[in-house]
Amino acid sequence: QRNLLEEDSDEEEDFFLRGPSGPRFGPRNDKIRHVQNQVDEVMDVMQENITKVIERGERLDDLQDKSESLSDNATAFSNRAKQLRRQMWWRGCKMKAIIALVAVILLLVIIVPIVLKYHT
Repeated sequence: QRNLLEEDSDEEEDFFLRGPSGPRFGPRNDKIRHVQNQVDEVMDVMQENITKVIERGERLDDLQDKSESLSDNATAFSNRAKQLRRQMWWRGCKMKAIIALVAVILLLVIIVPIVLKYHT
């Protein structure tokens, strides 16, 4: 419609594209122009709102991607923490077993000669 209005056109095309104009319609024409201005304002606001909704959708997609990435990282961190906890637990158990074995060997080294000495 805008392209047609911008090009040269005759009065009949102007009448159908723009509506009646000129002083012969008087106050009624002012009302129509006022309503058309309101419609134009509403269209501008709606176009602005649509643009904002599209931008919001894009931001929501970005947030969703970041959220999924954080969730994946949290899961990987949790799994690694569990694995490390198990490794440290086994390391602690091994250390306790080695200390217990050394204590038993020391006791045997000390007690066996004493028992053999009194036994013979």
